[in-house]
Amino acid sequence: MGFDALRGVREGPIGRRIALVAAASVAAVVMIVVLAVALAPPRPPGSVLTGTTWQWTGATTGAADDPLVVTDPSRYTIELMSDFTFRAVADCTTVSGTYRTVPAGRTGLPSTGLELRPEPYSLAPCSPDSLSGAFLQGLWSAARYAIADAKLELILSSAQGTMSFDVRVPGAALPGGA
Repeated sequence: MGFDALRGVREGPIGRRIALVAAASVAAVVMIVVLAVALAPPRPPGSVLTGTTWQWTGATTGAADDPLVVTDPSRYTIELMSDFTFRAVADCTTVSGTYRTVPAGRTGLPSTGLELRPEPYSLAPCSPDSLSGAFLQGLWSAARYAIADAKLELILSSAQGTMSFDVRVPGAALPGGA
């Protein structure tokens, strides 16, 4: 059967039925996808890197020192947005910038690569008990991250240690009224 013979089928009643069934099938698939997306349960806070405000709860160093416990985690937060920008509050200093991630398989490690790139900023004078310098130094040393049980762990480069974060409680005030 040549191409000319098929033209008659496409233009006849059978061809119109086939076209109608094909169009209805495509419409049904599109509707199923739209409904699946609309009815999917929202991801709980802390299950993904972006869209969550993370507050710093502690750190470890590569040495055998005692772990650092942050007494007021609300003073040290970071939020990574889906457009690859971030905003960090380090006690009395606010920093923004961009970041990039590298999927776990490409790093050769079970965690995902992370690089934070701050825009120029100035450290604001803080109280003597402030950990803002240590917080920012840790962020700029981040090499990888892992999320489990609504907790974020930043793994610092060159075996410098880790930084631990919890999800900031919704409604909790950030320093500076943010």
